[in-house]
Amino acid sequence: MTRLRPRRALLRAAVAVVLPAVVAGCGPSPDDAQPAAPTPAPPSSAAPATSAAAEPRTFAAVGDSITAGATDVSQPLVGDRVQGDASWLPAAEQESGLDLVAGWAIPGATTADMLAGVERTDWTADVLVVMAGTNDLVRGLPWEQSAADIEGVVAAAGAPTVVVVAIAPNDPRAAARNGYNAALADLASRNGWTYLDPWGEVDAGGAFAFGASPDGVHPTPAVAAAVGGRIGRSLAALG
Repeated sequence: MTRLRPRRALLRAAVAVVLPAVVAGCGPSPDDAQPAAPTPAPPSSAAPATSAAAEPRTFAAVGDSITAGATDVSQPLVGDRVQGDASWLPAAEQESGLDLVAGWAIPGATTADMLAGVERTDWTADVLVVMAGTNDLVRGLPWEQSAADIEGVVAAAGAPTVVVVAIAPNDPRAAARNGYNAALADLASRNGWTYLDPWGEVDAGGAFAFGASPDGVHPTPAVAAAVGGRIGRSLAALG
């Protein structure tokens, strides 16, 4: 079991849309000027009001076995604790500098399962990372349902910034996987989310490159770590 770093204090998002929180400064009030004089008081030398975007500090993750890092349902992601040895999360946390503060990932989960799980949570995180859909492909679920479920997950999690990650290569369903990711990228664009595909180095036309997967569906621990590193660096760039 990998215990990730202790949680830091969570930032409070100023808006509930896919934008960073904004903190406004304020200049002196005109009422603070010196008492009335024969001539107007000189202009204040204080800096004008400004606004600055707060950098993300925390993230939550939603996914299936590839996020949990295990194929056994007895090893789900538990909050911020990764039990499997082939999860991308530890490397993503390390590379991003953000704290993983919450998550939901169970081997075999569909997007509908994820929605049901996240609806029961009470999370506060700056960024939500979603990697969802491999099991929808396996079960032949329609894309329209998957898309609605993912939108529901995002709405339920309530993070101000959302990163949607491409699903992993899939040897038995390479073409369907590529089509799913194309639809996923379009969904992200229409909703103002960030779409990220970290699988390029092990993607052989939608299937895994030789040696990158033990079963054609899940990455090896080394590949998962490399993918997590790429996700983490992308998260770090959000600020």
